[in-house]
Amino acid sequence: MIIIGAGINHWYHNDLIYRACISTLMLTGCVGRNGGGLNHYVGQEKVAPMAPWTTIAFAFDWSRPPRLQNAPSFHYVHCDQWRYERSFTEYNPVKGGKLIKGHVVDLQVKAVRMGWLPFYPQFNRNPIDLVKEAEEAGAKGSTEIANWIVEQLKAKKLHFAVEDPDAPENWPRLWFIWRGNALLASAKGHEYFLKHYLGTHTNAVAEEVAKDSVSEVVWREDSPKGKFDLVVDINFRMDTSALYSDIVLPTATWYEKDDLNTTDLHSYVHPLTAAVPPCWESKSDWDIFKSIAKAVSELAPAHFPEPFKEVVAIPLQHDTPAELAQPEIKDWTRGECEPIPGKTMPNLAVVERDYANLHNRYVSFGPVARRDGVGAHGVSWHIDDLYDELLATRPTASWNGQRYPSLDDATDAANVILHLAPETNGEVAYRAFEHEQEKVGLPLTDLAEKYRSVRITFKDLQQQPRRLLTSPCWTGITNEGRAYAAFCVNVEKLIPWRTLTGRQHFYLDHQGYIAFGEHLPTYKPKPDPRVFGDLVKSQSNGDGKTKSIMLNYITPHGKWHIHSTYYDNHRMLTLSRGIEPFWINDVDAREIGVEDNDWVEAFNDHGVVVTRACVSARLPRGMCLFYHSPERTISVPRSPLRGNRRAGGHNSLTRTRLKPVLMMGGYGQFTYGFNYWGPTGVNRDTHIMVRKLEGAPRW
Repeated sequence: MIIIGAGINHWYHNDLIYRACISTLMLTGCVGRNGGGLNHYVGQEKVAPMAPWTTIAFAFDWSRPPRLQNAPSFHYVHCDQWRYERSFTEYNPVKGGKLIKGHVVDLQVKAVRMGWLPFYPQFNRNPIDLVKEAEEAGAKGSTEIANWIVEQLKAKKLHFAVEDPDAPENWPRLWFIWRGNALLASAKGHEYFLKHYLGTHTNAVAEEVAKDSVSEVVWREDSPKGKFDLVVDINFRMDTSALYSDIVLPTATWYEKDDLNTTDLHSYVHPLTAAVPPCWESKSDWDIFKSIAKAVSELAPAHFPEPFKEVVAIPLQHDTPAELAQPEIKDWTRGECEPIPGKTMPNLAVVERDYANLHNRYVSFGPVARRDGVGAHGVSWHIDDLYDELLATRPTASWNGQRYPSLDDATDAANVILHLAPETNGEVAYRAFEHEQEKVGLPLTDLAEKYRSVRITFKDLQQQPRRLLTSPCWTGITNEGRAYAAFCVNVEKLIPWRTLTGRQHFYLDHQGYIAFGEHLPTYKPKPDPRVFGDLVKSQSNGDGKTKSIMLNYITPHGKWHIHSTYYDNHRMLTLSRGIEPFWINDVDAREIGVEDNDWVEAFNDHGVVVTRACVSARLPRGMCLFYHSPERTISVPRSPLRGNRRAGGHNSLTRTRLKPVLMMGGYGQFTYGFNYWGPTGVNRDTHIMVRKLEGAPRW
């Protein structure tokens, strides 16, 4: 067994590290065995009842498809971090053809045009207007509208927004931040978020150097400062994101609301229950979004009194026929093939929106789910009888002469999820396995036969957490008290792996992986810090007066706090010196004259951190640790190196890099799946300089 965390995911060659581990497990036959396999733990982010949850979360019950995107690509492009680097071959040299040279943002553009990855905004014109213009030109129905848009793209009368991200019409304008400190803790390249998203103060000194390296993206001499018009933060803490937001909507904490919780650390579903009501003006997350939906509906009659249509570009999806769309990489923009939606480019869907009834839809479980069913991970099943059962036995919402299962309260939504999920309803599990066994031609319903009578409600969970049932949406078998281990159904029940061949793969025959030399697991050295772009302007001695040393900069999860317990309270601040210290090897510290608890200044071209040193022989030489996530509001002095401006947090020293091979798609298991496929935000190859702070810290 290999237990692995999220840290590996943050190295530039993270995929090769994972594949090295996975290959070892495959060679030893440890995959799909209890006590074996790769166990990847990344906090609390496994949504076990995935099928009904996604149906509600993404409004599949009213219209499809939604707009979903991988965040690293979005932020790398929109907050202009691409402008601060040249060709990726400078720090990741690869031999080969045109596919493996140039700038990362050019490959991001290619990935969007080929349908490998999504990107929003989609086009340089409003998607509502595009549908109207197509219909005015005589297009009837979704197919003709899509064909009209394709012709506009071919004639270069319409462009993908990613091709010119700094044009004002392509800027993101409104940002709702929910369930995360997105402007610091999650903002790899924090100072660039401040500069290009908010147009405010920044400690970055890096130069914009991409002009002569990009070919697919329009270069604008003056980079935008302050792209967002409005930032709204839904938060119960006055953290960095809240401080920089235009509006803060106070939300309930864990013990002030009802919610469901599942995690990859155990195989139970358990509740969050409101022990006390939310404080003062705060509301639960569910009620905040419901209030926003209501306000939109009240404003809609003046702007969108009737339902309207817009176009949505959808990347080639995993678990669909699009997995066979592109056995060869052919770019339609270069005349190598014809642009065909859903095959050589993104699919184009026409979706109807009804803003006047947005609130009504929010509090109602829609009829599209009854008609089309629900599903996840390539498995789907009908729910028409279960939907009718909800109408007969659970709270309902009525409007426009129709009656729907109610989602008005968070517990209503939780009960709908529990009623329709194979992980919490034995009959649904049996039904889902029936669908899967018909698909693969193997007997599978025996995995659910004994549990068909199981029904779990929110009230049941309040009495005690309940174990998840074995489900075809996941690959473990938890019957008879058995511990969850991934891929057991593939090994024991012979269900094919969700890959091109249905088997585990050492060799990846995607042309992009072959071009990058990663068709088999291989070793590649870390990017050279001399050309990685962290220290171009930050000379080795900073101001030339004080000794400094270059170190590899690592930002692990918080040492004295993590996830549910933040460090900005009195009890946490009694630990670890009341701040986030800078951990450094004792020999490295001695080399620059730093003793334990001295104040130090860590810096590179992206920003600066000022904090106390924690000198420890437990760290290897050449690296340092700065745990996340400090806030500028607590024990952060000013930086002499950066004009005595307030120093930053852990992400002030990072800038996102994207590994191009992780953008490849359109073929086999490389097709897009939300929250599953796309380049990670790389930051652990970052290097910094550190020196002893001159004099006493200034506040």
